[in-house]
Amino acid sequence: MHVADGIGEYLHTQGVDTVFTLLSEDVMDITSGIQATYDDVEVVECRHEQLAIAMADGYAQTTNEVAVAVVGRGPALAQTGTALVTAAKQDSPLLVVTAETPTTATSDLKGFSQQSFLEATVGDARSVRDTDAVVETLDDAFHDLRAGHGPIAVQIAWDVIEATVGHGDWPTTPAPGERERTAAPPLAPDPGHVDALVDAYLDSGATNPPTILAGRGAYTANAVDAIETLAERMGAIIATTLRGQGPFDDHPYAPGFVGNIGAPLANELVVESDFVLAVGASLTDYTTDDGHVFADDATIAHIDADPSHIGKHTPVDVAIPGDARLTVDRFETALAELDVDFSETFWTQNLRRRIADAPRFPDRDYPQTPGRMDPRDLLPRLDDALPADRNVVVGAGHFAYWVFDGITVPDPDSLVWPIQFGSIGLGLPAGIGTALAATDAETTVAFCGDGGLMMSIQALETAVRHDAPLVLVAMNDDALGAEYAQLHGKGGHTDSGIVPAPDFTAVATAFGAQSHTVTTLDDLDDALDSISHRPDAPVVLDCKIDREVRHRRWD
Repeated sequence: MHVADGIGEYLHTQGVDTVFTLLSEDVMDITSGIQATYDDVEVVECRHEQLAIAMADGYAQTTNEVAVAVVGRGPALAQTGTALVTAAKQDSPLLVVTAETPTTATSDLKGFSQQSFLEATVGDARSVRDTDAVVETLDDAFHDLRAGHGPIAVQIAWDVIEATVGHGDWPTTPAPGERERTAAPPLAPDPGHVDALVDAYLDSGATNPPTILAGRGAYTANAVDAIETLAERMGAIIATTLRGQGPFDDHPYAPGFVGNIGAPLANELVVESDFVLAVGASLTDYTTDDGHVFADDATIAHIDADPSHIGKHTPVDVAIPGDARLTVDRFETALAELDVDFSETFWTQNLRRRIADAPRFPDRDYPQTPGRMDPRDLLPRLDDALPADRNVVVGAGHFAYWVFDGITVPDPDSLVWPIQFGSIGLGLPAGIGTALAATDAETTVAFCGDGGLMMSIQALETAVRHDAPLVLVAMNDDALGAEYAQLHGKGGHTDSGIVPAPDFTAVATAFGAQSHTVTTLDDLDDALDSISHRPDAPVVLDCKIDREVRHRRWD
C-alpha cells in the first residue's frame, strides 16, 4: 500500500471527519486519497495555508476534539506562522501534518529551517524519515493531543509519503482511544486549604458585597450551580472573566464580565469588594485591568485545578488547588456549619436594581457621521435578532470591544476569539471552522473588522463551496479601527488609519453568498429573515459603522 493511503486510513480510524488543506505536491496524495476513499470525511480545500490552519483551530476550539490540517512543506508551511502561534498560545488540540525534504535529496528548492520554524510556532514538531515510524508517530501525537498537549506538527519526508510498503509491513492502525489513560478523578481540595479560605473570608470583615469571579474553568468543572449556592450564602456578586461569560447572565446579582474591556458596573462592584474568590479564572492582566479591578486592600483567594495557574499572573492571598465544583461545595459547607449567611445583608433590592438597570454601553455622545451606524445601536438589535443557540466568533480589532458589550454568548464553549497572538485576519477562517464543527441546532456568527476581513476574504469562497452555516458580520468602518482610535488618542495623523474597504456586498455576492448592506436599522430589519435562523449557507452583513464612536478602552 502507499504510505499516503495509510496515513488517510489512520486518520479515518481515529474518527477524523474533517481535514483542512490546500493541495500541495508533497501532501496531495494524502488528501486526494482521503477524498477518493472515505465518503464520511470532508476535505476542506482552502485558498491559503494560513486559512487552513485557522479553520482547523476554530474547529478544534468548538469540538474540543483533535482537528487536522494538512499542508505542504517549505513555502506552504511558512505561510501559516501567525495561525500556528495563535493555536499554540491556546493549547489547541490541533494536528498539523506536513511534508519535509526527501531523505535522499541533496538540495531542495522549497527547503528552509523548517524544524526551527515549527519549534518557534507550534512548539512540538516531530519528524518522520522512515516508513516504519509513520503510524507510531501519528499515534503518539493523537495520544498527546487527547491528553491536552497541543498543538503538534508531524512532518513526514516527501519520499516516505510516496513510498509503497507491503500490506504485511504496514502496522495495524490502533483503534481510537486504545492508548488513552483513564481520566484522573477531580482534584479534591486539601481540608487545610479550605480552612485557610474560611479564615481569610471571615477575617476580611466584608463591609461590601464580596465577589465570586468565575472563569471558563468554573464552567468546564460544572461548578455553576455550586457557585450560585455559595454566592447566596455569602451575599456575593457573581462576576465572570470574558471567557467565562454566559452561564450567569440571568442571575440577578451577576453584573457581567470584568477586565480592561469589562462591563463598567462589574468593574465598579468588584473594586468595592473586600473579598474576591476567583474560581477557574487565570487572572491575567486583561482580566484584572493590570490590577485596577481589585482594591489594594482586598483579600484575593484563588481556586484552580492546576496549581501552576494560581498566582501565575496576579499575586493572591490564599491559594486553593482543587476542582472548582468540589472546592466551592466544601467551602459552602464549611460556612454553613458555622451558620454564616450574608444573603440578606448584601443581596439587597437596591443592588439588584443597580445591576438590572446598568446600560450595556456608557452613555457618551459622539458626532454622527452620515451613512454610518453607531455600533451601540446596531449590536443590541443584532443580539435580539440572532438565534439564541449560537456560537460567537470574534476577530481582533477595535470593533471587537463593542461586540463584547452588545452580543450575548450562551456559555464559554460558544465563544471563539483568536486573539492570543494579537493578529487580525483570523476571525473569518476561525468562524468557518466553527460553523463546520457546529451542531445542527447552532448558528455560528463571525464578527470581523474590514481590515482583518481583507486579509482573509478569499476564505468566503471556501465557506460558500462547503455550504458553511455562517452569518458573517463585517463591522466596516473603512479604517484600521484600533490604529485610528489610538492615533486619535495620541493626537496623531488619523488619516493614516483610514483605508477604505471595497463593497463587501458585491464581493460576497460574487463569491456566491447571500449578502446585505446595512447602514440603518431599517436595513437590518430587511435582512432579519436571513439571520433569524440557522442558515444553510453563508450570509454576509456589510455593516457600515462609525469609526468616530470610540470604545472606552481607548480613553
